[in-house]
Amino acid sequence: MGHTVGHGVGLDKTVGYNRLMTQFLLTNDDGIESPGLALLRRSLDPLGDVLTVAPAYDASGVARSITIGRPLKLEHVRFGDDFEGIALLGTPVDCARVAMLGVLGPLPDVIVSGVNFGGNMGNDVTYSGTVGAALEGALVGLPGVAISIEQSSPRYLESMESLLTALVERLILAPLPRGVALNVNLPDVPAGRLRGAKVTSLGGSSCYDRLVLQSDDGVRGEYGIVCERAPVEPWAANDFEAVAEGYVSLTPLQFDLTSREGLASLAAWPVGDLLRAARTTAG
Repeated sequence: MGHTVGHGVGLDKTVGYNRLMTQFLLTNDDGIESPGLALLRRSLDPLGDVLTVAPAYDASGVARSITIGRPLKLEHVRFGDDFEGIALLGTPVDCARVAMLGVLGPLPDVIVSGVNFGGNMGNDVTYSGTVGAALEGALVGLPGVAISIEQSSPRYLESMESLLTALVERLILAPLPRGVALNVNLPDVPAGRLRGAKVTSLGGSSCYDRLVLQSDDGVRGEYGIVCERAPVEPWAANDFEAVAEGYVSLTPLQFDLTSREGLASLAAWPVGDLLRAARTTAG
């Protein structure tokens, strides 16, 4: 039942239920008081030891932001079902970075982030602190999973506890390739009414974003954001569609943003002309 995962610091260790308990880092972006964090903490209990380091306050939408220019204040707190946790006055990625130092406890084997209230699908994943924390682990070779539920006020999240345990267990036993994080989105339906799970690609932009503006010069009001749904890959549904149809969406994410087509296009650029222009300006 054990398997070997890269530890991000040049070491490998065997984790699994029969050999050695898995060390989890649990975090989120809704803050340490979020019921979604407490539910996910319960779901990890059968699987290993859990260190919870989460933002002291709601840090939604901060993506991979980090805190600079001031110390990171932390406080030992109790949350959920009287679980021990650490509230950090910082971002989700701050939480992951601190935990990966090993100064608060054992180094993590797996980073689990969520459960976020509100879906993190399509292009919106680039805004998400929930996803950002999971990707931070992937950057150093740790398995990471970000979990969200489609509604900001979910009705059926509590019914998903066993499913979440099974999902994280599967990630331990069959990890994704190094550098890849798993983005999970749950439909807000009773667990018994889930239609299954689908491997998905990212869709386009959310159609529900709104900006509310208020100023002294007359620029005010609520404005909808134009959305665009990307075409579906021939081998995978997109995440928006899967969740809307009642499926759990499983999307593998990686941080390499380099465009291969863009590299080929730039190869044709007249780099020599650019250098001559720069030298002319400097002269």
